[in-house]
Amino acid sequence: MAGYVLHHYNIVDRSRIDELGPMSLPIVEEYGGELIVASPVKTLAGSSPYASMVIYKFESFEAALRFYQSPEMAELAKFRNQVIEGFVTVLPDHPETENVVKSG
Repeated sequence: MAGYVLHHYNIVDRSRIDELGPMSLPIVEEYGGELIVASPVKTLAGSSPYASMVIYKFESFEAALRFYQSPEMAELAKFRNQVIEGFVTVLPDHPETENVVKSG
């Protein structure tokens, strides 16, 4: 069952945004993840203050957490937070949702 890391964000420094992907992907791959989405988004209902999204897929919710909480991502966050603003969340695949909810 998969786990996902979702970044929903706005670009605040367009002059450096092209550096972020090449810095991120080796870390994603090191933790067994793959890039699923990297795109501007079109909100169809409601509203969102954020215009772009990146989604990474991992083998499990726990693997997604290990990736996001890794020392490599903590270091990358220093740069990422200068280039984008928004939020990051980790999501379980539907079959894994009950286990994640029970674990808190």
